[in-house]
Amino acid sequence: MKAVFSTLPINDSHPITQDFLNHIEDLIDHPTVLNLHNYSQHLNTSRYQHSLNVAYYAHLISRYFNVNHRDCVRGALLHDLFLYDWRTEQTTPGNHVHVHPREALKNAKMITTVTPIMEDTIVNHMWPLGQSKPQTKEAWIVQASDKLCAVMEVIHQVKVKSFHHNLAGVMLGLILFLR
Repeated sequence: MKAVFSTLPINDSHPITQDFLNHIEDLIDHPTVLNLHNYSQHLNTSRYQHSLNVAYYAHLISRYFNVNHRDCVRGALLHDLFLYDWRTEQTTPGNHVHVHPREALKNAKMITTVTPIMEDTIVNHMWPLGQSKPQTKEAWIVQASDKLCAVMEVIHQVKVKSFHHNLAGVMLGLILFLR
């Protein structure tokens, strides 16, 4: 398992990823978090992979600032912990941009202790589309990581898709040429 565009596998073999896992070891394999595999987020990226991406990049960014690293990474992992397909269903009426952070917070509180910093990262990660701005440095890092990862996930999928289409054309041309 890797974060999008990362060269490091997320495991205990490297100090950076080992530190990352230490912050989320009680969450990463929690059944509620694992349930995020069942929902897509950006194109074909699962919500689990997206949440892992956001947490990993929040981890990398937060290492350079004087912030609560643990709460930043944990809040990032849980920022999209809503368990429905927002394209077809929604448990609470209202605009998804405003509803899903509250749903994620509610679900996060069911599986772990949520600190005020984690709550800020979860509830305000949709800024500037959401209703309120992040109040802590950690929440600013998570909202920036969320936007960065959304763009990277889409670029990665377009890149992979175009590679396969280009390769298919090359293979077809080669087959026709060799006949």
